[in-house]
Amino acid sequence: MIRRQSAVAILVIAGAFAAARAVAQQPSPDPRVGLRAGWMNAAQAAWNMRLVSTSPPPKEFIPDEPGDFGYMNSDIAFQGHYVIQGSFRGFQVWDVSDPAHPTRTTLNICPDMQSDVSVFRNLLFVSGESTGGRIDCGAQGIQDSVSADRFRGIRIYDISDLAHPKSVAGVQTCRGSHTHTVVTDPHDPGAVFI
Repeated sequence: MIRRQSAVAILVIAGAFAAARAVAQQPSPDPRVGLRAGWMNAAQAAWNMRLVSTSPPPKEFIPDEPGDFGYMNSDIAFQGHYVIQGSFRGFQVWDVSDPAHPTRTTLNICPDMQSDVSVFRNLLFVSGESTGGRIDCGAQGIQDSVSADRFRGIRIYDISDLAHPKSVAGVQTCRGSHTHTVVTDPHDPGAVFI
């Protein structure tokens, strides 16, 4: 017991020293000050990391005007060497086996605010909370205050083949799903709770 506590104390002290050293090595002046603004060409500053790659969004995910809230990116999820990138326009799947040259394998257009994503085995869960989100993923939105075409909740996709995700279910909730958490059952490894 004493050895374990000592090891923890040493790790905490080592972590504190590493954090203090990192703060002491911050660049000065701060390179973020005075960065050039831009839409697809904003200036960048990084400290203690480097940009490996950047990929432009597909035309379907680029608004006509900068700042259109309906085109925001949300969360990302991972499966093997794939990154699933949620967006208010749907989701994309990127193969990042070569991080310097990621390739888009999937573009799934389904406009709905949030589109936070989580993965459990071969299932992808996508949150939707917009009053304009549609069951059929149509881009025309919904104008009526009450509509049988509206979707608010969790969309579930089978991603056994990530290049061709299949919608398998949609669970409607009262107010939709801004975000969600996936929790497995410790007594049943095949069960998952959202």
